[in-house]
Amino acid sequence: MLDQLKCLIEYQAVEDKKSGLIRSYEETPKRIAQLEKEFEAFEGEYLSKKAELENSRKMHKALEQSIADLEARITRSRGRMGDVKTNKEYHAILKEIEEIKKEIGGKEDSALELMGGIESLSGELEGIEKEVNERRNRLEEDRAQLEKENAALKERLDRLEAMQQLVKDKLDPDLLKKGEFLLKKQAGIAVAAVQNGVCQVCHMIIPPQKFIELQRDDAILQCPHCHRFIYWPGHEGYCVLEGNLDEI
Repeated sequence: MLDQLKCLIEYQAVEDKKSGLIRSYEETPKRIAQLEKEFEAFEGEYLSKKAELENSRKMHKALEQSIADLEARITRSRGRMGDVKTNKEYHAILKEIEEIKKEIGGKEDSALELMGGIESLSGELEGIEKEVNERRNRLEEDRAQLEKENAALKERLDRLEAMQQLVKDKLDPDLLKKGEFLLKKQAGIAVAAVQNGVCQVCHMIIPPQKFIELQRDDAILQCPHCHRFIYWPGHEGYCVLEGNLDEI
C-alpha cells in the first residue's frame, strides 16, 4: 500500500464530507431569511388590516362629531323660530331643518355601515393577532434551533479542517499542490476509485495495462482522461469509511 496515495484518498474523503457540511452551513442563513420573509409577509397583512381598522374608527368618530354638529345646528335653527316675523322666514327655517335631517340620516347610515365593518374587522383581527404571536414565537424557536445546528456544524467543520491539515502535513508538497489544483479544476474531486477498469468519476475506461499497473500498487497513477489520482478499492487499505468521518 502506498502511504502517499492513502493520504490523498483520506484528504479527498475529508474534503467530500466538508463540502456537504459547508453546503448545509451556508444554507442556514437562507433558511432563516426565508422564515423571516414568510413571517413578515403574514405580519404585514395583519398590520395592514390593523391600519384599516384604525382608519375606520377615525372615520366613524368624525361622522359622530359631524352628526353632533348638525344636531346642534337644528337646535339653533329651532331657537330662531321664535324670532321670525313672516311665514316665508318660518318655512325657510323648516326647510333648512329638513335638509339637515336628511344629511344626518345619510351620515348615520354611513356610520352604521362603518360600525358593522369595524366589528367584523375587530373580530377578524383578534384571531389574526393570536396567530401572529404564535408565528413570531415559532420563528424565534426555529431561528434558535437553526443557529444551534449551525454552531454544531461549524464545530464539525473545524474538526474536519484540523484532521485534513494533519493529512496535508503527511503529503509530499508537490503531490499536495497537484491535489489542490485538481480539487479546484475538477469540481472538488481530485481522487477517484477505479472499478472494473472504469474511472468512477469521469466514467471512462482505463487502458487495460494501466489498470493492471494500478492493481499492482507500485506507483501513484492518474486517470488518462480526467487526470484525477486513481486507486483500486480492491486494496482494503485504501477504503476510507464514511462512518469514521460521521463521528467527527
